[in-house]
Amino acid sequence: MYTIGKLSKNTGVTVRTLDYYDEIGLIQPSSKTEGGHRLYSEDDVMRLERVLALKYMGFSLEQIKDIMENSTSNWQESIQQQLELIKREQERLQTLEQALLGVFYSIDIEGEINWQIIFGIIQLYQQDPLDALKQYEDYLNKNEMKKIMDMNPQNMSEEDIRDWIKVIQDIKNNLDIDPASDKAKQLVENWANQSDEMFGNDKELMGNVWEALQNLKEGIAFYPMNKDVIDFIERVYMTKEGVDK
Repeated sequence: MYTIGKLSKNTGVTVRTLDYYDEIGLIQPSSKTEGGHRLYSEDDVMRLERVLALKYMGFSLEQIKDIMENSTSNWQESIQQQLELIKREQERLQTLEQALLGVFYSIDIEGEINWQIIFGIIQLYQQDPLDALKQYEDYLNKNEMKKIMDMNPQNMSEEDIRDWIKVIQDIKNNLDIDPASDKAKQLVENWANQSDEMFGNDKELMGNVWEALQNLKEGIAFYPMNKDVIDFIERVYMTKEGVDK
């Protein structure tokens, strides 16, 4: 038999926690000494170990109590439900990670905290990904939208992200230069090369995305490709083609 102090020492569970488990009927001592001190049996210790295992799995004390009082089949059902809950939580955390990365890199790109962009990024990630791209459905098919959804900061290397940020920053820092200049052409060439790499040299997808960007310049879905950057690239391309926009 184990006193509450010895049980606490052997299991690492505090006396206060054991008191609470006793109070709610989760782990109760099998007997008491004449002086009223609680004594725990080996069965009680095994029950406590099961409680600790279920707690580690993320179950609440109320759920644990219910599971402990039911059959093995209900254990499996409860664990299946917990697995589904964990999967949803993983998806939520993955989305949160993507949103945080978006905000983090937006500060790099803007050189400051731009709350309008930050709120836009957060709203973007709060939406269903397909809903976020719905405004582009006239330009992109479902397969292309799926490819774009997979192109998020989490799936890019740190080096690729930094390269992309630098390309956009260089354009943003030179929006007023002559679109016919060698520097302007080089900036757009850098952007095109980086885009080719990002889109896996899928020319058709890149062409459709570019068409969408030209027609829908205010959306946040393709940030940091904002209106100013898109207009600059358009001017350079049109100048190269001999068209004075």
